[in-house]
Amino acid sequence: MSVRAIITIIITSLSVTSGFTSNSCNFNAKLKQTLLNEGFHRNITYGIVFESDNDGDRWLYEDCTVSLEQVLPSGVFVNPDELGEFQRTHKLNAIPRGRVNIELPASQSRPSVVYLMGTVVQSKVTLWLPVHARYHHAVSGGGNARNWIEPPRLFLRCTDRRLELCNRKLTTSSFLCNGSSKEKCSWMKVPFIALTNTLIWDVPVGNTNHYYLVALGTTLVIVVGSLHLMSTIHEYKVRARRKLT
Repeated sequence: MSVRAIITIIITSLSVTSGFTSNSCNFNAKLKQTLLNEGFHRNITYGIVFESDNDGDRWLYEDCTVSLEQVLPSGVFVNPDELGEFQRTHKLNAIPRGRVNIELPASQSRPSVVYLMGTVVQSKVTLWLPVHARYHHAVSGGGNARNWIEPPRLFLRCTDRRLELCNRKLTTSSFLCNGSSKEKCSWMKVPFIALTNTLIWDVPVGNTNHYYLVALGTTLVIVVGSLHLMSTIHEYKVRARRKLT
């Protein structure tokens, strides 16, 4: 007998009894969010653990799909092409909501939303998301531009009707059920305990006070480089003429 058939029998039997209450759906979810690597290209990792009060309630979420709705600030973005490539090569299931213009600077961008999905295995889910920092305009004094990445929202979906026993409202959302289908699915929003604070990403910005110094230095480099290139070309032509004579 398949696992789905067993769950269906359990659902049917519980539906006709009154011993099952909403307290049995206290998943006690915990989420740890970490920002890894350095520079303008980094990864966010998510570790999700379900620790229900009763181990016998694991069947309520085991093998179900977890979805994270992550809001990214205007100074941070995901690359849709990169996500598509990682979906093929690394089995990463992350999909941005709407179009993402990766060329815009932070000052011309708006916060964006990306969905990540994974399967609960042994009460755990591990997800990751490659993110990139946008260009921030230089300011007087330079320094860093700070980006705050808040914890995501956590949703749960099962292919059968087991979550209907939780006496919680299932919301119909336009989340993607898998990497290709856009059918609407019912999800349960699951509260969780955040084990980490809001992520902070400080991005270096230029110093406008150094504008004239940088401009002068750049001009000198261009002039010296051009003179050297012209001198090299001239010497090459002189040597070529001597060989012909």
